[in-house]
Amino acid sequence: MWKWALLIAVLVASATLWIWAPLRGPVRAGKRLDAPQVTKPGATFLIPVLLDTDIGTDIDDAFALALVMRSPELELLGVTTVSGNTEARARLAAKLLWESGFQFVPVAAGKRGKPLPQEQSRWADGFESPQIQQESAVDLLKDEIEQRPGKITLVAIGPLTNVAALLAREPETAHKLKRIVLMGGSIAHGYGQRLAPAAEYNIASDPQAAQAVFASGIPILMVPLDVTAMLELGPGGCHRVFAHLTNVTNSLTILYHLWDKPTPILFDPMAVALLIDPSLCETKPLAVRVDSKGFTRVGVGKPNATVALKTSPRKFFDFYMSRVAP
Repeated sequence: MWKWALLIAVLVASATLWIWAPLRGPVRAGKRLDAPQVTKPGATFLIPVLLDTDIGTDIDDAFALALVMRSPELELLGVTTVSGNTEARARLAAKLLWESGFQFVPVAAGKRGKPLPQEQSRWADGFESPQIQQESAVDLLKDEIEQRPGKITLVAIGPLTNVAALLAREPETAHKLKRIVLMGGSIAHGYGQRLAPAAEYNIASDPQAAQAVFASGIPILMVPLDVTAMLELGPGGCHRVFAHLTNVTNSLTILYHLWDKPTPILFDPMAVALLIDPSLCETKPLAVRVDSKGFTRVGVGKPNATVALKTSPRKFFDFYMSRVAP
């Protein structure tokens, strides 16, 4: 019952925030003026990022995009969507950006895949915005990377189809990325309490794409199930986020109810968080190989990825809440 009462309160608050939005958050130089002023000591520059996401199926992609928008260290240059109905995903990402004051961020859809559950996409049915590009995801990635060679981090929190397509079509451009941060794979731990590796969803959805990415030679930070599968946002955490009543958290509340499952697991936000604060995880360089079933195996030879292997869930949630629901 509390879910619906909270949703009604959020809808009322959203309308109020929308009416007063022109007075609250002018956009200048790619950042809202009301973005949280939380910077690490000594940080004097922004990290330019591109986000590749399958937002709309699980809820954690929306939570990850929220963290990007609420982190002043990051400069979000563009969002691309992957897997399933990518156009619907693009509308969803664009609406979440729009409602949060990031109307200047371009969004582009990748190649359509087989139909998948995307309940959250209903929120953006009929939504139109000039930020949704006619060009493809690969075109948007190429354009942004070429403007800042060697500077951009690509954060991939869905299947690696778009990243592999960029490598295949524009290999020189792809190698101008500073690095790829990806949520995917499993080294020693699987889903839930399983103490055995699993074929993690993002990798197993397109193993050939993952093989191409890990063989590319581009620096990779891999954020696997070992440091994400335990990040359950329980009722107390959900209530804190949804009761915060900002444009960002109000949107998350609506998407959570459309998702209609009990407990979000914040797989994808960890990839964003670790980019900002490397102390959140213990990492190790490893030689990672992807097999045909989507398992990520550790082999011998030269490491091709820095892999996160251990974390403190409490430290992660403290970090996340300090940004999204302070």
